[in-house]
Amino acid sequence: MKIILYLTVFVLFASCNAEKPAAFSKEVLNEEFLTINEETITFKEILAKYKGKKVMFEVCASWCAECVSGIPQIKKLKAENPDVVFVFLSIDKTISQWKKGIERFFNIEGDHYFLPASLKSGYAKSLGINDVPSYMVVNERGIISLASVMESFDPRLEAALKEK
Repeated sequence: MKIILYLTVFVLFASCNAEKPAAFSKEVLNEEFLTINEETITFKEILAKYKGKKVMFEVCASWCAECVSGIPQIKKLKAENPDVVFVFLSIDKTISQWKKGIERFFNIEGDHYFLPASLKSGYAKSLGINDVPSYMVVNERGIISLASVMESFDPRLEAALKEK
């Protein structure tokens, strides 16, 4: 009986860990974003800009109360992790709302991109992003070390940023 219990716990634990993606699918890499100058850029090109660096991605929106209230924590994490690149991916409804949100709420140093397809995008669906905010950390090798964290104060986020 103990063996069955141990096997059940092992299977449950293994299945929970299996949901954490390690590499990006082609669908994610080919997803198109807009730069602040409204030029198209793929996620693969965004990753290439930061090759060899740890990157924290936040999917956010200016209409999202949790996104806005999490800004002080993100600024704190940024100050504590100066070698980490912070990238903000907006799902605002329009480009003008996104740009106003950057000025009004998200006045944080880092790169800001607009995801026109929002949460219906292949990017969001492939990474299991159902709501905002959502945080992801990509290590220096371009591999996901933490995905789909929903709170800026989640201790796993801080641990992933400090991980060597």
